[in-house]
Amino acid sequence: NRPLCHSSAYDTSRLFRKYLECGSIRVYMKYLGIDYGTKKIGLAKSDEAGQFAFPHSIITPKADMSHVKDIVNICVKEGVNDVVIGRSIDLKGRDNPIEEKIEAFIEAFIEQSGCTIHRYDERMTTSGAQAMLRSTFTQSANSKNNAANAKAVREHTKDDDAKVAAYMLQGFLDMQDRV
Repeated sequence: NRPLCHSSAYDTSRLFRKYLECGSIRVYMKYLGIDYGTKKIGLAKSDEAGQFAFPHSIITPKADMSHVKDIVNICVKEGVNDVVIGRSIDLKGRDNPIEEKIEAFIEAFIEQSGCTIHRYDERMTTSGAQAMLRSTFTQSANSKNNAANAKAVREHTKDDDAKVAAYMLQGFLDMQDRV
């Protein structure tokens, strides 16, 4: 019950996909994006063609790492080929403390799924996604019902983690189209 995954290296799978797109055969890659956090893990998935990212869900990490199996099951259910996990680094390029937990997660995930893992620099993805969310759902200065508007803003942004994962995954997918 493993997802269809590729064991090839990142560059090989990327170039292979581009090579086949030029010919008469078109290969589709479905991705799962993971924004790993200590309290919440945001998940996003791509479309069948691997061109557009969409928020999927949020999972709570567990001390016993049972959340790894939950994410593997999502990969199987969604037919995911490859997984993109944000690399948490600071603005100076140094690993953030959470990177140790992310690496442990990746090790367990590879062991259970066999999927190819891609790392993507996630600097500024949270702030970029939140800025995008704010601009699509801004509070009106002249609103007569501020309490209702504030509630609507909270409801609209309650699953930010999945949206951040989609924002990160979209950045990765856009990069793939440039190769």
